[in-house]
Amino acid sequence: MNDFFIFFKLCKKRTCISKTNGGTTEKIFLLFPGKTTTLKQRDEICYKIEYDRYISWRYKMKIILVGGGKVGSALCRSLVAENHDVVLIEQDEAVLNHLTKRYDIIGILGNGANFKVLEQANIESCDIFISMTEQDEVNMVSAVLAKKMGAKETVVRVRNPEYSNPFFKEKNILGFSLVVNPEQLAARSIANIIDFPNALSVEHFANGRVALMEFKVKENSPLCQTTISDFRKQYGNVIICAIERNNELTIPDGDVSIQANDKIYMTGNRSEIMAFHHYIRPRVIKSLLIIGAGKIAYYLLNILKDSKIDLKVLEINRQRAEWFSQEFPDIYVVHGDGTAKDILLEESAPNYDAVATLTGVDEENIIASMFLNSIGVQKNITKINRTSLLEIIDSQDFASIVTPKGIAVDTIMHFIRGRYNAQFSSLEALHHVANGRIETLQFQIKEENKMTNRPLSQLKLKKGVLLVAIIRQGKAIFPTGDDQIKAGDKILVTTLLQNITKIYDLLEE
Repeated sequence: MNDFFIFFKLCKKRTCISKTNGGTTEKIFLLFPGKTTTLKQRDEICYKIEYDRYISWRYKMKIILVGGGKVGSALCRSLVAENHDVVLIEQDEAVLNHLTKRYDIIGILGNGANFKVLEQANIESCDIFISMTEQDEVNMVSAVLAKKMGAKETVVRVRNPEYSNPFFKEKNILGFSLVVNPEQLAARSIANIIDFPNALSVEHFANGRVALMEFKVKENSPLCQTTISDFRKQYGNVIICAIERNNELTIPDGDVSIQANDKIYMTGNRSEIMAFHHYIRPRVIKSLLIIGAGKIAYYLLNILKDSKIDLKVLEINRQRAEWFSQEFPDIYVVHGDGTAKDILLEESAPNYDAVATLTGVDEENIIASMFLNSIGVQKNITKINRTSLLEIIDSQDFASIVTPKGIAVDTIMHFIRGRYNAQFSSLEALHHVANGRIETLQFQIKEENKMTNRPLSQLKLKKGVLLVAIIRQGKAIFPTGDDQIKAGDKILVTTLLQNITKIYDLLEE
């Protein structure tokens, strides 16, 4: 904080903080109860408030976004919520007007790959440039141009499989900071679900060291009536970090008992989560029917083609079905409407261990999955892009839901937070699960503080906060109350609270 100074003038009932920065002075007056606040306490409060204000002023990022489609619109919402300065470049005037009215952003009508349009957006002062149009080539050209004109970081959406070859991605010959392929990310998410067929969803954190699984407790489950403390004794390093019951999420204490129809969110390393998963309800996916031969299906087949899973694809477009058949000669591809009941029965859909419904129409995916669930398909995986539909179907539990748009936005926001927080904060990563109702935070403990070298049982965490893992020297520790945080550790926290950015926000005052 060398580029500014803070002057404190303390009095008994009022504190004036005066800050000078680049010739601008602002004063803040705060009232304190004089009888109960010591001079030292006031000092600490003032420093904390001023530091928080300084951080907010100094590190607000300028982000230029090209494309106001589904992903672009969701990014506008997330970026504005985190107080960044956003400039949106969009060619469709109606879309631009809608988004600039809805969010506190600057809009520029034009082509993001146009030199003059980028100049108008003051690209030279851009911290992160993001291009999310429907055209891969426009995204790549605009990002290369933006980098040459002074943008510090560039993020592009590239969906065409031709650009997903290892040479393009690994060599990164165009110098992009991040390449996002929503369909490929969705395919990886589906592959994760296939590995954990009893789970509703599976997420990975801390570079894959920690897994979080969403799991619904069945009526006859051995988990019913088990307390959280007994669960921990029985399953060791698998921690239940949240329970959803009657649409209400809580972070349970040790006395809470698991009930039938609960949704439980549990963390552990991947091998232990998988061992628990197979122990509690042994099940392996040996056959998979894929409905819709789109980009997600293409990437998914590339992931699964060497597995022992029996694969079949249903595609309504004859030309597309023929192309898939040539591309994957060892996989059975059928031309037909995979959302039609008679076709599904004719192709023996009930005999498959899992069905992934991946057409381009959300409503058809939902209806097909509901029908498949009704005829006895044990594992349904459904692609949905419109997040407004998630609230309607969230309580139905007929399928594991995959949202390519949501996965892409989370990936980009994870990158942005990493760049933003690396400059000043101990918060390294933030992920959303349970449709954004649970935040999973990763903090770096850079030095000793009031949270270190004390048993975790002595830390007064806020209600709705649970420390689920400590990463020390590359290994994950799933702590008990006797464990301690050390300088140099990374900690993983799940919380029902929103907008946590600093480690002390986790503690009671």
